[in-house]
Amino acid sequence: MQATRTRPSLRDEQKALTRRRLLEAAESVFARRGFHGASVEEIAREAGATTGALYSNFAGKEDLFLALFEETIVADVRDYSEAFSAAETSEEQLRGPTERWMQILRERPAYFPLFIEFWAHAVREPRLREDFGQRLAALRLASARLVSAGAAGQGFELDSATAERLGLFIAALGNGLALERAVDPEAVPDELYGDLVTLFFNGLTALGREARAAAEREG
Repeated sequence: MQATRTRPSLRDEQKALTRRRLLEAAESVFARRGFHGASVEEIAREAGATTGALYSNFAGKEDLFLALFEETIVADVRDYSEAFSAAETSEEQLRGPTERWMQILRERPAYFPLFIEFWAHAVREPRLREDFGQRLAALRLASARLVSAGAAGQGFELDSATAERLGLFIAALGNGLALERAVDPEAVPDELYGDLVTLFFNGLTALGREARAAAEREG
């Protein structure tokens, strides 16, 4: 028997529309005011909704930020993957996602300072730190997948544990450069992240060749 699709009710559609407007308003208000400076009243007002409607969709400002951050991660990971897939050479594969990160920092200058502000807030709250950490873990996992694919493009395989550690390293490197760039944009050229990641993978490739050569000599 074929399953019957149930059309969402008008109420469900309206609720989904209100949630979307709240997320879009939150993105604008957070960028303008910062996390601590933003208020649920201003977000609701900008969305054309009531604070009651906000609290019927989200537990509060922290929950709203986490939902927005999760959506941002999904969109950014998709962009990184597309940049990787569109590359024609192994070096372009390494540089594509790093160039996209630097592009994000240029196009959304409020994004990283807001991330750091919420990070500093979240690490002091055990429950919030766990929720925030789960979302960051998803970003690290995506980074690990790209690292593993990049390594394969360079001619060597990584086990999952190593890929995850290297993914963490690459993500941390990007965040560190973003931190420096937030203070002094001229100190961090756009190509620096890609240069460092390429240099790192070239080193791994050289080590892999040496290990294989040593194994062949011993064999």
